[in-house]
Amino acid sequence: MRSSFSASSSLTGCKQRGGRRDAEDAEVIVKRPYPKNLCALCVSATSALLPPSPLIAIPAHPIESLVPGVIPTTRKTTMSENRELEKQVHAALEVEHRVNLHRYPVTIRAEGDVVTLDGTVENIAAKRRAVLAAAGVPGVREVIDQLLVEPAGRMGVDEILHHVRDALIEEPALCNYKIVSVNKKDEREIDRDPAEAAGEIIVSVEEPGRVFLGGQVKSLSHRRLAGVLAWWVAGSMDVANHLEVVPPEEDNDGEILDAVELVLEKDHAVDTGDMTLGCKDAVVTLSGGIPTGRQKFLAECDAWYVEGVRDVVNELVPVDPA
Repeated sequence: MRSSFSASSSLTGCKQRGGRRDAEDAEVIVKRPYPKNLCALCVSATSALLPPSPLIAIPAHPIESLVPGVIPTTRKTTMSENRELEKQVHAALEVEHRVNLHRYPVTIRAEGDVVTLDGTVENIAAKRRAVLAAAGVPGVREVIDQLLVEPAGRMGVDEILHHVRDALIEEPALCNYKIVSVNKKDEREIDRDPAEAAGEIIVSVEEPGRVFLGGQVKSLSHRRLAGVLAWWVAGSMDVANHLEVVPPEEDNDGEILDAVELVLEKDHAVDTGDMTLGCKDAVVTLSGGIPTGRQKFLAECDAWYVEGVRDVVNELVPVDPA
């Protein structure tokens, strides 16, 4: 697997407090759910910054420290204006080829310049593209992402929790982290506690399959890897990654590319031998050869699972299209 990126495409200039990103010259804030039970259990410095609201602003691109975004004040809009914006967002989702509204309906709610997307979509690519499409609609300043992904298998929340916990414990790159799991009764269990822990990862799961990660890690790559491991659990329908990187690291295309490469190498279902990776402005390009059409799809999903990826261009050519 070969990879390349341009140093001139660093995302440094794109960073803004509160998780803003450009979408047709509009500033858009993407919000993700925050767990009910993690707030009281995150004992890191991040917890002092958490808002009382069950939602916290998570930057769509690039990753920044978890400082609550300030919701701008806007004039009061009429119901007809809200409905009109909902229609425009619906139209944008209709033309997004990754989103199948007929098979997987999405509920769209607009309140002023804030749009909420709710429902279940087919896969991670559909989830990411739906949020980006909504963010690109003129008049949308904030997107609250409550979309779930159709799970590969049905599991209860405790079963999902155990699988995520085990995946984190078994990952060699995360061996120096304290792992804490919080069950649906809000009972805290320390699953691993190294003598000199590099940080702490707290895991909880809420119905129907939302995984929450909190605590502190020492690098962006570890934050991203933990998120992907949670996504790979068959019952996971959403992953809200609230891990704080301490000390903070500057995000850029090289960081994203390294994370995508790492994830693809760890996915034993994907043969990356003839694959070439690229990343510019957080857009990941997959090119080269790959054995099957199924592996082509899995490779794209792996790239989408990596937090901070803005788009995926899949130019892989399968030997066997099946």
